[in-house]
Amino acid sequence: MNPLVSCIITTHNRANLLKNALRSVREQTHPYLEIFIVDDGSEDQTPEICQAWTREDSRIRYIRVPYPKGANHARNVGISQANGKYIAFLDDDDEWMPDKIKTQAEVLERTQESFTFCSKYLAYTNEQHQVVKRKLSVEPRDVVRYEDLLTFNWIGETSKIMVLTSLAREVRFDENLTSAQDYDFYLRILKRGYIAVNVKEPLVDINIHSGPRISTSTTAKYKGQRKIILKYYNDMSKEQKRRQLHHYRMLEWSRNTLRNNVYLKKALSLYPWWKDWVLLKRNTKIMMQGFLMRFHARRAVGTYTEEPVRMKLK
Repeated sequence: MNPLVSCIITTHNRANLLKNALRSVREQTHPYLEIFIVDDGSEDQTPEICQAWTREDSRIRYIRVPYPKGANHARNVGISQANGKYIAFLDDDDEWMPDKIKTQAEVLERTQESFTFCSKYLAYTNEQHQVVKRKLSVEPRDVVRYEDLLTFNWIGETSKIMVLTSLAREVRFDENLTSAQDYDFYLRILKRGYIAVNVKEPLVDINIHSGPRISTSTTAKYKGQRKIILKYYNDMSKEQKRRQLHHYRMLEWSRNTLRNNVYLKKALSLYPWWKDWVLLKRNTKIMMQGFLMRFHARRAVGTYTEEPVRMKLK
């Protein structure tokens, strides 16, 4: 059986990258697709280009949001229009492998589960958007449960997932979040008792480029981490609380040049991060960014405007 799959591409002012994302969707080997391009108020050539594509391919529908409301709103617009049994999301700067939809749809049909994700390549691109280096990233777990996800977002980007349409309509993306929206979406799905099935194949290129990305903004990550902690703190084990608070403190130190290195030592003492390969890599990057900011004696990623989360470990 080949179920209809709704592919939702969200975009904002990235006409030059969008064409590669759409090409990767149109080249899918799965025969039954509908494609929604949800334009979050772009001011470049995106509307003209998308309208031309709709004339070339009857599977494509172009939906324009009059003014920017964020990626979460754009995804929810796509969810409300979807007619397929399953939904797959794609960011405008990422690309799918040709068998991505076919492979994940077969897994969901075979297992009768509602949620799946895949592995990825980190594709480093130059200014001409040509891939110059690719790095494989594989999550070893066969399935991810709610208790696992409270520790860390093992699933990753929305471009990697496929979810039952009816479930996505029930959960939807939280439009009040500006970061960690994917993490929050997954947590609310798995909290209902569902599991995320891992397709251990690299079916997505997550493009690492010089343009703006939420994933490269320390301020955005800091705010997202803060809201995740506040929202799910009571469900976390003591170790999970320490781990999440440790990462939050590291981001807080990095983005605020007024925090001295004594504060950094306190953040590092919260959790044995040197034993955790994921945290070891993240902390190395955060400390490099933080020390570089201090070297230049200026705030490169925004100003400190919020009170830090004050919580006691129970």
